[in-house]
Amino acid sequence: MAKKKNQDGSEGSSGIPESRYNARALRELIHAGDSATEIMEKLNIRHKQTLRQHVLKLISDDKQYYEVRGLYMKSSSRPKVKKNGVLCINLSGVKFDGRDVVEGDEFVVNIESDHIVLRM
Repeated sequence: MAKKKNQDGSEGSSGIPESRYNARALRELIHAGDSATEIMEKLNIRHKQTLRQHVLKLISDDKQYYEVRGLYMKSSSRPKVKKNGVLCINLSGVKFDGRDVVEGDEFVVNIESDHIVLRM
């Protein structure tokens, strides 16, 4: 069975063109220290799994390990409460007032209507 062709001639099941692997651009962004989210925006990649595949291909091509900040972390946008009532939020890579969150930082927790607010 033949694959469907997109409007731009690339293959895929939807009408949306797939992101292309660009080793040079990806390598430059990784060396610049960009996070996974920043790289995805700059290279117009929609899914983190696609970026993972591109990074693995780059590692294979260059025979060198590359670490991309935030690529293999679970998203903290929808944290869940555990059975003992503990809420765990991953704040690595998050900045408050322009500074990174580090071990030992303390926060004030307020509950305002339906929001939980953290203040440094």
